Amino acid sequence: MVFMDRLTIFEGLLHPGGDDTMKDSDFYYDRQTLYEEVWSEPVYKVAKRYGISNVAIAKTCKKMHIPIPGKGYWNKILAGQDLEKAPLPEYEKCPRIQKYYPGFDIDVPQDMPVRLVPEAFALEEQLLQKEALPEMAVSFNLDIRLTNQFVLNTKRDLEESMKRINNHYDFGRCTSGRNEAFSMQIGPASIPRAMAILQTLCDALEKRGYPVGIEPGHGDKGGQSVDGRPKRVIHPVCANVLDTHIFFQITETSNKVNTTEIEKKRTYQDFKYVPTGKLCFEIINHPSHSHARSKWHDGKVAKVEDQINDIIVNMIRTSTSTKESKAWSEVESKKRAIEEAERQKQELQNRMNKIRQEHLAKQADRYLRYKQIKEYFETMTAEGRKRLGDAYPGSDFSKWVEWAESYLKEIGPGTWELPKFEVAYSQWDACFHSVTF
Repeated sequence: MVFMDRLTIFEGLLHPGGDDTMKDSDFYYDRQTLYEEVWSEPVYKVAKRYGISNVAIAKTCKKMHIPIPGKGYWNKILAGQDLEKAPLPEYEKCPRIQKYYPGFDIDVPQDMPVRLVPEAFALEEQLLQKEALPEMAVSFNLDIRLTNQFVLNTKRDLEESMKRINNHYDFGRCTSGRNEAFSMQIGPASIPRAMAILQTLCDALEKRGYPVGIEPGHGDKGGQSVDGRPKRVIHPVCANVLDTHIFFQITETSNKVNTTEIEKKRTYQDFKYVPTGKLCFEIINHPSHSHARSKWHDGKVAKVEDQINDIIVNMIRTSTSTKESKAWSEVESKKRAIEEAERQKQELQNRMNKIRQEHLAKQADRYLRYKQIKEYFETMTAEGRKRLGDAYPGSDFSKWVEWAESYLKEIGPGTWELPKFEVAYSQWDACFHSVTF
C-alpha cells in the first residue's frame, strides 16, 4: 500500500461540489478582469456592480497599478471618437485585495445587492411595510401597569441595588443583572420611566408574536458546582424575533461633580457622579454584516420611549443581519477550509518530493560506488593478466577475478528494484505523523 491514497481526503475538500466549488476570484479582485471592466464602461457602473463607491474602485485600481480613463474619455467615446486605452503595465508584486460584499451598507447605492439569505430580506421587507401601518404605532404610558415577570424582576434588582449604591464607584446608578432580568444601569429617579419603556416594548413584541423570555440552553445547569458550592446559574433574558435572540439594555449617562465639604468628610472623595436622566436603549447583538441601527438616545425632541417602533423595526433588521452574517461565516469557513486543504496538500507533496529526492540521492551514491568498484575491477584484471601472462590460469589472482565478477553481478543494477514515483508507507510514516489533519 502507498500513501497516495491518503491524498483523496484533500481532494474531497478541495472539490466538494464539483463545478460549484468557490474560486479565488470569488473573493479577490482579478487584475486583468478589473482592467478590462474599467475600460469597457464608466467607473461608476463598475463600482455599482461591485457594491462600492467610485472612490473605492479608483483606490483599488491605484493599489493594483491599473490605469483608468481620464475625464471626458466616455464623452468622447459617445461622440464617436476612436480612442486607445492605456496598456496594463506589468506588476509582479500586485497585492491581493479582497472584494467588498455589497448589500450591507445602506449608504452605498446598489442595483443588485448580493444576498445569501434572500428569503430573510424578503420577509423583512414585508414586516417593515406592516410596521409602517398606523395601527402598528406604539403608544407610551408612563403609568402602565407592570405585568411582565422579567420587567418585575428587573425592577426588583434595581431597587435592591439602590440600597447599596455608591455615587463614586457605581457612577450614581443602580444595576440589574442578567439573571431572569434585563440588563440595566440607570439612576434611581429613572427607574419608573425605564420600567414603563420595558413593559411597553415587551407588550408590543408579544403582540407581534415575538416572545420575551430566557435564552434557550440556560435552563438546566443546577447540578454543577464549584469548590463544593452550587454554581450560580445565569438565565439571560432576550426577545425572540424571527428565531433570533435579541439582547438589549438601557443605560443612563452620569456627570462628574465636586462633592461638598460635608460629603468629602463622610466619603473621602473629591467628586461624585450624578445621573443625567438621559437614557440610551441599545441592542447588544452586533452581526458582522449588520444593516440595522443599534442605539437610541434621549434627544432634545425625541425620547427613547418615542422611538419604540423604530427599535422594533431594527430588531427585525438585526434578525435578518444575524442570519446573513451566519451565512457569510459559513462561506468564509468553507473558503478557509479549502485554502487549508490546499496548503496541507502542497505540504504533503513537498514532503513526498523530499523523500523521493533523498531516495534518488542514495541510489545515485550507490551507483557511483558500484561504478568505482567495476572500474577498479576492470583495471586490476587487465593489469593482472598483463603481469601474469601464461601463469594467469589457475593462479590466486584468477580466483579473485572469478569471485569479483560474481560479486559485481550480485550488486549490479540488474539486481536493483526500479525507482517508484509512489511513496510507500514505510518511507512516509515518520513524516505523516507530523502533519495535522
